[in-house]
Amino acid sequence: MDNGHWQSWLNYLARNKMLLLMVGGAVGTCLRYYVSRWISSHPWAGAFPPLGTMIANVTGSFILGVAFTLLFERLPPEYQSWYLLVGTGFCGGYTTFSTFELETFMLVRDGSWWLALANVVGSVVAGFVGVISAVVLVNGLFPQR
Repeated sequence: MDNGHWQSWLNYLARNKMLLLMVGGAVGTCLRYYVSRWISSHPWAGAFPPLGTMIANVTGSFILGVAFTLLFERLPPEYQSWYLLVGTGFCGGYTTFSTFELETFMLVRDGSWWLALANVVGSVVAGFVGVISAVVLVNGLFPQR
């Protein structure tokens, strides 16, 4: 493919919001799978089983922070649509925890410390209660044989 073809394809991609979301989400989801698999294949990861998820969450948060800062605070507005590819698509497929972290940071940056704390505690506690509720519900509806 020559440069004109690539440029034409990239221009089309940048104008198509659904395509940006789908491509970013697919790449992020695949990378999450391979990163978690690679980490869990090492003996040093056995002592802390959620290590793969933690690494995906932290690296995804870092990538989202870079994307947000570059695309919304450093580059001209015409580049903001690329946030759909990197921020919403890729990071959303790679880890939704990154969005939670960015939203918490924005609350802190805006001086809403109590709302940030409520977001952290509420999300973790409510999310954990959600998992427990789901397990109890499924066990009640579909008992083990």
